[in-house]
Amino acid sequence: MTETVTITGKDLKQLVEMRFWEIEDALEELVKKAELKLDKNGNDKHLIQIYDHTASLTTITCHETGCNIHWGSGTPSNIKKIVLDILDGE
Repeated sequence: MTETVTITGKDLKQLVEMRFWEIEDALEELVKKAELKLDKNGNDKHLIQIYDHTASLTTITCHETGCNIHWGSGTPSNIKKIVLDILDGE
């Protein structure tokens, strides 16, 4: 049985920031830009956006129980692997 862990508030914000910095560093030469938008409304939903050179936008929405990824239509497989490895804690 898989157990769901809930992370909220300041702890979630810090975790998302750390993952963003890892993603930003790992993709520095591979993407045009990576942005972090932290929730300021107390909803514990944070957004990471990655703009790659294929003009695709990947969005990662992070919340209390994990992250949801919406890949851009042309996001290269090497970028996907890097992002997934970081989000999985590898």
